[in-house]
Amino acid sequence: MIIGIDVSSIPYGTGVSNYTLNLARNLVKLDKTNTYKLFFSSLRLPLPSEIKLLGKYPHVKIYHYRLPLTFLHWLWNRLHIVPIEFFIGKCDVFHASDWTQPPTIHAKTVTTIHDLVPFLYPKWSSPKIIRTHLLKMSQSLKHCFHFICISQNTKSDFKKLFPAISDQKITVIYEAAEDKYEKFHRLPLSVRQSKINHIKKIYDLDKYILAQGTREPRKNLTRLIEGFLLFKQKYPTSKYLLAIAGKYGWGKDVPPQNHSVKILGFIPEKDMVTLNAGAVCLAYPSLYEGFGLPLVKAMKLGLPIITSNCSSMPEIVGNSAILVNPNNPQEIAGAIEKIYKSSSFRQALSQKELLQAKKYSWIITAEQTLKVYENTYAHRN
Repeated sequence: MIIGIDVSSIPYGTGVSNYTLNLARNLVKLDKTNTYKLFFSSLRLPLPSEIKLLGKYPHVKIYHYRLPLTFLHWLWNRLHIVPIEFFIGKCDVFHASDWTQPPTIHAKTVTTIHDLVPFLYPKWSSPKIIRTHLLKMSQSLKHCFHFICISQNTKSDFKKLFPAISDQKITVIYEAAEDKYEKFHRLPLSVRQSKINHIKKIYDLDKYILAQGTREPRKNLTRLIEGFLLFKQKYPTSKYLLAIAGKYGWGKDVPPQNHSVKILGFIPEKDMVTLNAGAVCLAYPSLYEGFGLPLVKAMKLGLPIITSNCSSMPEIVGNSAILVNPNNPQEIAGAIEKIYKSSSFRQALSQKELLQAKKYSWIITAEQTLKVYENTYAHRN
């Protein structure tokens, strides 16, 4: 079987980037029987080093083009012309990105539904993203053989929006966190603490609550800050800081910084594990998530979590986190208070999270995705 995968999203530092890279990495390590053709296109960005490394495998072929994604969006989503085989040659199964849906000659296509924000909550998306996803989905519904949803909640939303799609065409496959999170937690305590002390010095942090994700309306950072400042009013001697990690996305940015709120901005991937490990807890009161990858990263480290009681988040954390109404700053403040007041409570959450984290592995994700490819290939005629 020849499997094509669009890996053009990898350089952008998003959740989809993380998913695409880790899926490709683990598929080519797991499966030495089939041939993998990795398609990458960007007008200005170079071929990512992570993809170059995959080219060392004899069963992996890389196809690098300098066509802008906006052009491919026009070519494939609007006009739906020029099959993917024109770019990568013969292909049996093609895994399309969340951005474009190319036509094919013989290949059957699979696509992953990461979230449905542009359809359910268009006010939380930019007009460009909405237009792109509407056109991409229109083509996917007509031409995709199978859909992967990254949570049961995403599948439920997908079925509500597009009830004509049968259950047989949808598979739920969870995302995961890289092995480096679990490996860090297994390091000797003295080594972990040394690394944590170093990262705190770099970012001028001491005791901090970590918020993680692109700064955009859906991440609900304004209410998180309101809740944190309510907590600080009640406990003015607390040394807690709120550290917000993530690049600016779109929409109104978070309010001007209070002295106890630090906007860290984009954090290099090499620092993310230690930055998570050094936090008091992860605060992730997003208004909607298809999955919520930062939750699994935190759970792999046993980091206490405050997150929302809506969309996929309760599904991902189970009973291992504090769930709050993300629209209620008082609830967020109350959750921070619980974390602040009791070390035994923090420890209990940590143990539950380490157990819950065992459900998520990129190898499992790759194995289940490969089964989807095999089933798709079996129905090629």
